[in-house]
Amino acid sequence: MGGQALSPVDAEAEAFDRQIRERVRHGHLPDLRRAPVCGYFYNNSWRRPEYVELDFGEICGLLSAALAEHGGRGPLRVLEVGCGPGHYTLELARSGHDVTGIDLSAACIEVAEQVAAGDPWRRTRGPLRYLVGDVMTTESLPLGGYDAVYTVGTLHHFADQAAILRRVRELLTPGGLMLAHEPTRDRATAGNATLVHLLRMLLSAGGGYYQRVDPPGDAEAVRRGAAKVLQELTYATAGGGKTQSPRDNDAGWADMVPALRRHFVELAYRERYAFFHELIGGLRFDDLRNAALARALRAYDAELCRLGVLQPTEFLFVGRRPRDPEETR
Repeated sequence: MGGQALSPVDAEAEAFDRQIRERVRHGHLPDLRRAPVCGYFYNNSWRRPEYVELDFGEICGLLSAALAEHGGRGPLRVLEVGCGPGHYTLELARSGHDVTGIDLSAACIEVAEQVAAGDPWRRTRGPLRYLVGDVMTTESLPLGGYDAVYTVGTLHHFADQAAILRRVRELLTPGGLMLAHEPTRDRATAGNATLVHLLRMLLSAGGGYYQRVDPPGDAEAVRRGAAKVLQELTYATAGGGKTQSPRDNDAGWADMVPALRRHFVELAYRERYAFFHELIGGLRFDDLRNAALARALRAYDAELCRLGVLQPTEFLFVGRRPRDPEETR
């Protein structure tokens, strides 16, 4: 007889426990300032420090700018929901904020605490603490205790958007900020996937991509190749299963963005990129060309999204908890 099935929350925690242990065992250091070259990652921005800065560093900069613009003067009390191994919480604490991170994964929190303990800037940063737990049920989180709550790639793991956003409102001070930087993989299109397949084929033809992508012989082969890429972009198996964790992609754009707008006064909304995250870690030219190509791919991605050629598959939302029940957007 098999063991008792894990609850969805425990299964989610176990998936990320396995992932972070495997990564750290192979040299991963989740620190935006100190990330090393890590060949364990074959197509991931954590592979090289310059990609980390282009990808995760840019996201952290957007969070910092939003806190500075909308949060008022002085350090803020900030909570990250689903902090993982803590690279964003650590950087925001270095900026002077009083930061708490919470995550289901005990292994991620253990790594976050170890990285924070070895931080060369720990004596000059703001307070930083970590909690293992479910944000929905952890009683030690103070109601009305935070000036800002944010998620990066976490909100889309909650099927019940109304419930999680009500919980965030409880944790925020009146007028406090909600920031969400989230993927919307449900919006990935065949056009997005076809362009990614084309770029991979061209990079491969020049010997500059981690895998061989042969030129397709006809339109049907193009469609088959793009269909496989679309599965990657949506983090789905051929049978429609989830490739990262049990609750991944439980919410899409149509679930998250309208709910955010119902529960918070919108201050800023921005759709961002479509494909560069899935390409830059796979570059295999020399270091200078890799860095230049990564920057160019990000710039082309942004412009193609702006022109409407590609469908953006991530967004940044900044909102404010209403100061009274009658306040509307």
